Amino acid sequence: MLFQNVPEEFVQLIDKFKEKLDEIVRAEIGDVVVQFVFVGQDEISEMNAKFRGKEGPTDVLTFVYGTEDSEFEPELPVELEEGQREIYAESYVCPSVVEENAREFGNSTEHEMITVLVHSILHMAGYDHEYGDVNAKEMFEKQENYVQKLLCE
Repeated sequence: MLFQNVPEEFVQLIDKFKEKLDEIVRAEIGDVVVQFVFVGQDEISEMNAKFRGKEGPTDVLTFVYGTEDSEFEPELPVELEEGQREIYAESYVCPSVVEENAREFGNSTEHEMITVLVHSILHMAGYDHEYGDVNAKEMFEKQENYVQKLLCE
C-alpha cells in the first residue's frame, strides 16, 4: 500500500491505520498494490469533471487499473522500485473535502478519513453504489463494519 503527498496533519493517522487498511485490501482484493494520492480541491475538481462529468470537488475518486477491461491509466507517473509490482488501483483523496464532510456529518476528521479510505478500498474491490444498487447495501454494511472495527481497536 502506497501513499503519496500525505498532508502533515494526516501522517500520524495514516501511520496508525496503514497496516489494518492493508489487511482490508488483502481480504477484499488479494495481494495487490494500491495507492492513495492526496490532492487539492482544484485537482480533484478537474478529475471529477473529466472522469465523472460532475462539477466541483469530491472527497475521493477511485480508479482500478489491474483489470483487463480497465479504461484508466494512472494520472500521476508511478515510479516503481526494482521488483515492485504494478499499481492495481489508485485513489485520489481531497483532505479539505474530507474535513468539510466530517463537519457536515458530525464526525471527527479521523473517522471521516478512515471512512473514505475504506470506501475507496471497497470500490477497488468492485463494489459500486452509484450505477445501481446491486451491491450498494453490502458495500455500505462492510464499510461500516470495517470502520467501526478500525476505530474501536
